[in-house]
Amino acid sequence: MSEGEVAVLIVAIIFAFVSFSTYLSYRSKALRYSVDSMEKSLAEENEKLLSKTSELERRIQVLESIVTSKDFKLSEEIEALK
Repeated sequence: MSEGEVAVLIVAIIFAFVSFSTYLSYRSKALRYSVDSMEKSLAEENEKLLSKTSELERRIQVLESIVTSKDFKLSEEIEALK
């Protein structure tokens, strides 16, 4: 190989290394942003589900209180007599 070819090869290797390094930096930033975005989305979804669960628990408590109340039992007994 001549000196010119060696110089071109060295420049090409350096260019490839810098390009690859820049590409890896870009990908890691993109992945970091993606993870942050997904984390925020999952946190919001978790809050929604916790809120929904609390609401459903309150509704179940109300239904349990209705079913276990004396008035409900009395009306059930009256309906059974008909």
